Amino acid sequence: MNQITGENVFFSDLHHPGGEVEEIEQLMNEIPSNTRRVFLLGDIFHYWVNDPVFLQSHYASFLARLRRWAGEGIEVFFLEGNRDFLASHYFENQDWIDVLANPTVTKLGGRAVYIGHGDELCWNDWAYQCYKTVIRSRPLRFLADHLPVPLRQRAARRLSAASTVIVAGKSTSTLAIPHRAYEAIIAAGIDVIVHGHLHQTYQREYTVRGKTGRVLSFGWQNGKRNFIHFEG
Repeated sequence: MNQITGENVFFSDLHHPGGEVEEIEQLMNEIPSNTRRVFLLGDIFHYWVNDPVFLQSHYASFLARLRRWAGEGIEVFFLEGNRDFLASHYFENQDWIDVLANPTVTKLGGRAVYIGHGDELCWNDWAYQCYKTVIRSRPLRFLADHLPVPLRQRAARRLSAASTVIVAGKSTSTLAIPHRAYEAIIAAGIDVIVHGHLHQTYQREYTVRGKTGRVLSFGWQNGKRNFIHFEG
């Protein structure tokens, strides 16, 4: 684990649809002035196609903001979500941003911190976990980057729409992260768990075998996007 100190800002589940989004712009304007690191924890983009024309038309200004942060000395990290996992390949070839594995364990201010998108913790949704293994496999990632661009965009839009419908049809208990998932991570020595994916913002504490760990879930609150930050 690496030791990280300073103001750390976390974004998740922005579901950026492309173009100028006032709510997202406002959030980005509100990060603390002493921010040293920005962590993008997946589903930052509503869907992603690795094509220069697509990126220019959809996310040019957003990506320019991230690059500007990097140019100002802020370290920027990206961790893929279920909507934008194809963005990892793009960011791996950019020298201004670092791609993290999902999940990643690091140290912030002396605390062991688990950083993940959150979908990997949905242990009750075994159907989704099987689907995720297939759709993010190396062969399908390769195929997604080499199909004709119109087919890529059509497939991305359809998968995005299908995901919304499928999630709406699942029970709350299936979609929720079970307590045992959090407890297993804390039992392994983690002090803080930070994740998104659920579109819920809450803080919880778990004590496992005498060790207390904290959970920070975030991304949306009261129907609006949000971010979190903490010192250390």
